[in-house]
Amino acid sequence: MKRAAIIFTVISGILLILGVADYLTNYNWANNQGAIFGNPNVAVNEGVTVLIAAGFLIVVTAVMWVLARRKDQSDQRQS
Repeated sequence: MKRAAIIFTVISGILLILGVADYLTNYNWANNQGAIFGNPNVAVNEGVTVLIAAGFLIVVTAVMWVLARRKDQSDQRQS
């Protein structure tokens, strides 16, 4: 569980960096803006989409770290 948490931490960090860079530079890989969550009134560039995905992944990663620490602490109590 701890190894998976480390891997997801690295992936979410990379996504966060790419999303921030894309959002700040307004660089569009395909000159593409699309609707988010199916709402045609809200058009966002790819950087915002990556930032939203990174945010969800960071939340999942935080939950994984909490579960890994709990499991680690329960293993120490048994020995």
